[in-house]
Amino acid sequence: MIAVETIAIADAKALCRTYHYSNIFPPHCCLALGFYDAQGLGGAAIWGWGVRPKHTIQRLFPSLDTPDYWELCRLCCREELPRNTESQLLSGCVDWFRKNQPDKQVLFTWADGIRGKPGYIYQAANWLYGGFINTEIYLTDDGEPVHPRLLNSRFGSRGKAVWRGLNLRRVRGRQFRYCTFLCGHRRRKQLLRESTVRWTSRYPKHDDLIWKIDAGEGSRETRNPPGLRGRGSSGSPLLIV
Repeated sequence: MIAVETIAIADAKALCRTYHYSNIFPPHCCLALGFYDAQGLGGAAIWGWGVRPKHTIQRLFPSLDTPDYWELCRLCCREELPRNTESQLLSGCVDWFRKNQPDKQVLFTWADGIRGKPGYIYQAANWLYGGFINTEIYLTDDGEPVHPRLLNSRFGSRGKAVWRGLNLRRVRGRQFRYCTFLCGHRRRKQLLRESTVRWTSRYPKHDDLIWKIDAGEGSRETRNPPGLRGRGSSGSPLLIV
């Protein structure tokens, strides 16, 4: 297991801007854990909450509140490291929380199926799967993603109505829920009983990725990933196909 330590959030974000597919961060980035090797910062995990922290956890576990959990906002490692490094980093974070923040009961995250990621990292770390929701993103002709929040912030209530005039493609896909428990066995059983979703080790795979693409000429469903650009190690666009 990788031994993690607290690191500066600014350093964690800098690593993500270089190696992660997205350089946009959730609003509540509160804690960063990571590890160093001979080349410097090797990996980082940014923990916090999304836009609606209390709403998020109580929709899953009604008895919990914001202080009871962390959401994994970003996970990133240098790309030349072994493929299992991210799962080892996750396991190191779980160990750190149990030693240093015993009040936390649950860690939660989303796997971005709309970007072709069913959550293999969390599966390798033995997190539990809690089903999926449908989400959407917009793409330019070059495959650059435009988040719905950007449309809303720029155009207000008209945000979702202007995408056709901007020559964007709307892509609908899935986000997969994952969690792991930091609490004891008895409390874990209580939380599983009260949860509004079913948590299981029957994980989604690549065949569970489905996209619906609407480019103005009607919607079509496909299992082939849309042309969606991420970011490579140099920060240059990387086409995900």
